[in-house]
Amino acid sequence: MADNNTGPIGPRIKRLNDKLRASGDASLAESGLTFSQTMVMEYIHRCGGETTQKDVEDHMRVSHPTVVGLISRLEKNGFLTCFIDSRNRRNKIVRETEKALEVENLMRQGQQEMEAWLTKGLSEKEIAELKRLLDIVYSNIE
Repeated sequence: MADNNTGPIGPRIKRLNDKLRASGDASLAESGLTFSQTMVMEYIHRCGGETTQKDVEDHMRVSHPTVVGLISRLEKNGFLTCFIDSRNRRNKIVRETEKALEVENLMRQGQQEMEAWLTKGLSEKEIAELKRLLDIVYSNIE
């Protein structure tokens, strides 16, 4: 890029997303996980290791079929177990397994490395401002 201050924002965000996904997928390949799958697992872990499939959909802001696919692959590979909620049979509960806990440190380390990579050369103040601006941009498209 000749001049970093010209040109539309959208393609920049797309390139950034593509690079993040490719880097995440490459670093996770050995564990048999994808970047999207780790986002699901990280959310479930933050929920205390168990939540509803609907909560995952809402958090990730993706379609029902997308989450079903992600969760079913995670369950097939032993990272999650799924069962019907006994209190509300319309809800499907997803729970992390021991296997998921075993890769939790790997995922956390990868996330920290990616954050360091993304914010290299930025001060703490600039990082806070970047997060604030990204939140505003995201809220504009919700």
